[in-house]
Amino acid sequence: MPAPFWFVEFFKVVGFVLHMIPMGIWFAGIPIALLCALANTPNSRRYAERMFGQFPIMLALGINFGIVPLLFLQTTYYKPFYTATILMAWHWLAIIPILLVGYYSVYLAAFSAGVPAKCHIDHLAGTPAPRNWRLIGFGALATLCLTLIGILITNGLTLMVRSDLWPGIMEKTNYFGATTGLANNMSDPAVWLRLATMFCIGLSTTAVWGIIDAFFFLPKSEDEESREKYCRWTLLVLPGIGIMVPIVVMTIVSYIITGVPVEQMKVAYTRLGILNLTAMIFAPGLMAFARLFKKQAYKFVLAGAAVHVLFLAGFGILRQIGQNAGVKPVVDVANLPTAVQWTPLLAFLVVFVLGLLCIAW
Repeated sequence: MPAPFWFVEFFKVVGFVLHMIPMGIWFAGIPIALLCALANTPNSRRYAERMFGQFPIMLALGINFGIVPLLFLQTTYYKPFYTATILMAWHWLAIIPILLVGYYSVYLAAFSAGVPAKCHIDHLAGTPAPRNWRLIGFGALATLCLTLIGILITNGLTLMVRSDLWPGIMEKTNYFGATTGLANNMSDPAVWLRLATMFCIGLSTTAVWGIIDAFFFLPKSEDEESREKYCRWTLLVLPGIGIMVPIVVMTIVSYIITGVPVEQMKVAYTRLGILNLTAMIFAPGLMAFARLFKKQAYKFVLAGAAVHVLFLAGFGILRQIGQNAGVKPVVDVANLPTAVQWTPLLAFLVVFVLGLLCIAW
């Protein structure tokens, strides 16, 4: 390894957490914003407009932060990573053209919010304008593309820790000893459980971010009554999205789609950590509690955001432990020989810190 094991694991988790925050906002947030754009209430239309204006930035941050864990994945976990992605090569390569379509669709949806028939409202009159079908159409296309990418990436990363399946896949998908790259792991229930888990965490992140946006990033020039109505709406609606919808989604995927027995799911939830599952629900719940304390509401919002970040960090650590255990039959990453390359490591650290400062600014 070109870096110490602790260095690789630390930045892999940090990068994954930084990636999960914006990724969750657009992976789960775009479908929620679409539903709000279709709704006939002023505040839901306003939420859709605000979120679609931010999605291009969030998409760029999510993709770029995703490079950090991917970099260390290819550096240290290259044996299982490349084996899995070569077996499903055409699915993996398909991510690039799908991403290009999805990326431009997000931008076109965001720019559509600026055309005359935009889905914004007369906040004083409280009446929504006609639905913006251009925004809704491009938003739906972006949702389709990003969902497909989520399925393909989850497929590859799940196959990476299933080395027991590689020989059988190679036997079925080779042509005179050369793999065709047409394999997939879609029949594995873990693919859909992992995808559903990421979507549910994204719903929680979307709820948390929507409330933060309402309390801290609304234009200061706006009248106080309009701001207060919108903040109350986010505290009423978004926590429900971050709490109830994940429970429904996980139940449907676990018991109906994948057919995982209840007892097995209990074991899985125990291993993931009841604390993390509680934290995912607790963060938006804490924010909802802010409705009872108007003058101190922003403190509850900040506390909820801090709890959610801690939850993401805990989830990232548990996920890393699970990945290390999954690849152990192929490579024991904790005991690989190390030849530290200090020059690229220092260059990475400098650029990483400068990048974070730039984004914060």
